[in-house]
Amino acid sequence: MKQMEEVYFPKVLEILELNRGSRVLDIGCALGYFLKLSDDLGCDTYGVDISEYAIDHAKKQTKAKLYIHDVNKGLPMFLDNTFDLVILFDIIEHLDTPFWSLKEIYRTLRTDGKLIITTPNLNAVDRFLRTILGKEKTWYGFLDDSHLNLFTPLSLRFLVMKAGFDIVRSETPFHSLPGRLQKIAGKSGLGGQIWLVGTKRDRKLQTMRVAMTRT
Repeated sequence: MKQMEEVYFPKVLEILELNRGSRVLDIGCALGYFLKLSDDLGCDTYGVDISEYAIDHAKKQTKAKLYIHDVNKGLPMFLDNTFDLVILFDIIEHLDTPFWSLKEIYRTLRTDGKLIITTPNLNAVDRFLRTILGKEKTWYGFLDDSHLNLFTPLSLRFLVMKAGFDIVRSETPFHSLPGRLQKIAGKSGLGGQIWLVGTKRDRKLQTMRVAMTRT
């Protein structure tokens, strides 16, 4: 809960404004801490997690509508154009088919809705140092056997763009550094975690704008 309050949630609020009534979906919501903080802002909250244990505990934290569900099977319980924000905190690396899951998320987002992804950074300086020392297997991205896909900032950008999103922001923060230094270091591409923000644009409107510029 402390890390969510001090790191994750403030960073989300730095990226976008959550207003009363904003519809928020947390995929892999765990014990519901992010949803609880979103509840306090008056958001309309939803959570999905594969763990029945997690959902049972989340019910004690949040007012969100909660679902025990494997996102690898899509998001059939949600209509098109439902959410203003979808969160994937350290989840995409666990998915069987992340591209298909991203397409499903794209479907459920409203135009100009945001997707925020965090995931281990395969280009992390920590991994490089461990490799030099012959201890690459001790890097946390490799230690977790449930990790099926690992990404560099570039490969994640590519995947998210192929799923239809525009990239708004991509950085690799060093969470242990003070704020100002973290912002500078986060642009290096070498932090331990990738934070990526995508947005769903109105493709018809974009096509019309492109056509108008060519006439």
